[in-house]
Amino acid sequence: MIFLVRRVNSSGCLLINNTHSLLLPIFSRLITSGRSYVSGGKTQFEIPCNSEQIKKLDDAFSCFDKLITLKPFPSIHTFNQLLSSISRIRCYSSVFMFYRRMKLIGIRPSIVTYTILINCCCRLGETGYGFCLFCDILKRGYDPDSITFTCLIKGLCLQGEVHHAYELFGKMTETGIVPTAVACGTIISGLCRIGEVGLALGLQKNMAKWNCKLSVVSYGLIIDTLCKRGLVDEALSLFSQMINDSKIIPNVVVYSSLVNGLCKEGRINEAIGLFDNMSSRGISANAITYSSLIHGFSQRGLWKEAKRYFDEMVDRGIFPTVITYSILIDCLAKEGKMGEAGRLEEAQRLFDLMVDKGLKHDEHNFTVLINGYCKNFRMDDAMQLFKKMKQKGLKPTQVTYATLVDGLCRNGRDGTAMSLLLEMQSVGLSPNEVVYGAMLNGLLKNGCIDDAVELFQSMEGKGFKINIQTYSLVIDGLCKAGKFGDARKLFFKISDKGLAPNVVTYTIMINGMCKESMLFEAEKLMFEMEKNGCAPDTITYYTIIKGFLGGGDVKKAAEFLQKMREQNFPEGRPQLSTRKHRNC
Repeated sequence: MIFLVRRVNSSGCLLINNTHSLLLPIFSRLITSGRSYVSGGKTQFEIPCNSEQIKKLDDAFSCFDKLITLKPFPSIHTFNQLLSSISRIRCYSSVFMFYRRMKLIGIRPSIVTYTILINCCCRLGETGYGFCLFCDILKRGYDPDSITFTCLIKGLCLQGEVHHAYELFGKMTETGIVPTAVACGTIISGLCRIGEVGLALGLQKNMAKWNCKLSVVSYGLIIDTLCKRGLVDEALSLFSQMINDSKIIPNVVVYSSLVNGLCKEGRINEAIGLFDNMSSRGISANAITYSSLIHGFSQRGLWKEAKRYFDEMVDRGIFPTVITYSILIDCLAKEGKMGEAGRLEEAQRLFDLMVDKGLKHDEHNFTVLINGYCKNFRMDDAMQLFKKMKQKGLKPTQVTYATLVDGLCRNGRDGTAMSLLLEMQSVGLSPNEVVYGAMLNGLLKNGCIDDAVELFQSMEGKGFKINIQTYSLVIDGLCKAGKFGDARKLFFKISDKGLAPNVVTYTIMINGMCKESMLFEAEKLMFEMEKNGCAPDTITYYTIIKGFLGGGDVKKAAEFLQKMREQNFPEGRPQLSTRKHRNC
């Protein structure tokens, strides 16, 4: 295989031309019983300079010049050492230039030489060239070994061709070549990276027959992937196998993955047990471990426990990360709305403490605290923090704007919310469904029906995929504003949008019809919703019963009451404030 030298880069390393990349070679050619190369033994002359002396390319040139002055020339083993040293200083392209010079003086390459060249190709992202050299190995009658295959496998994984690497690994084992632990670890790492944890586990189980032991790093990768996919029990089983059968001592990375996985599953007590087990083994938790545990407590609203582990973390000299602070601030800010204002102040104190600890706030930190203020109806504090955020050069995100718009609307400050909506567009951020939904909800709640309808029409004009909940919200607002005709038109327009009314939508319309004394139409719509597979609930029955009673038709009200009893619904006025939207 001839490599053409193209240019020298800034570091003095030569670069090779790009050519087309090749697919996997035909592996039937690997069945080469009995063929092997005979390498020259070590030369009687010592290498003029050892590999540790080669720290830059000029050292390699000097060493090569000394080697070729020896008579006879040193063996290929010595030249391989030189090529390996050049590769070690990452001048991968230059390896090929020295290889060509070797050939010009008659030095015959060995399988080791080719393996070094293949490794350089793969490091350069030119795995196709590596396969060309692989073919050259076969033509010369050499037998590729596990190291040669491992280089190609690594190259494919580096280029994201993990499935091809897995295929190559399979071809290698089929030909009777025993893979190394490095090859197995490389494949497992690649498979985990693309989420193929099943294949990774299968490979891990086969390693015993090759007398290969999985490293703690490879175990950690599989365990982490299992946890991220929610397969925590499988991860714990592998962890048990790791410490009992393989006698491998887990590290902090493995423990952190398991603690994080358990916390995400809400299994906080098991996570604490594993955390304690980690300490008993003398393995120190790091910021990631603590952050995972703090996040687990935060998700369950256990802010005192979260704060206790945060304080323990600081006391042990482990510096919390920006993520750790964000988790705890979010927890305290959310809990503050439940009646303990001091928690929100504690969140603010932690927010300020970040700067003292040399950490920079990011958009997420600000948004989390802004959300806390909004939830506690402290909109002036929220707007002041928003202003400070921009002064620091941070750009508010869609979530930041959505949080503020929602908070302002809930506090009746529609004008300020609309100004933020316009500001958002002026800085190049397109409001999403969440932002528009918050604004729309605020306008409707505050009785600004015309502005709400205009905004709704604007959403349709911008091509937003409006869901049934938003339609229900607008229809309800129109009904309450006495614009039943417009509400009815919008209701019948829903099917044209490919949507189906849910129980909330139907109930809103039935209520509107009853208020307009359209009892026959309300009853007809009640039957229609059942025909369409949307079962009425307690509120629906209460609405139509109340409508007929108000219209003086006691008999019809009694009929619906009896039907309601047959459906085993509880009698009595339902709690309308607890009603949630749900799809049928």
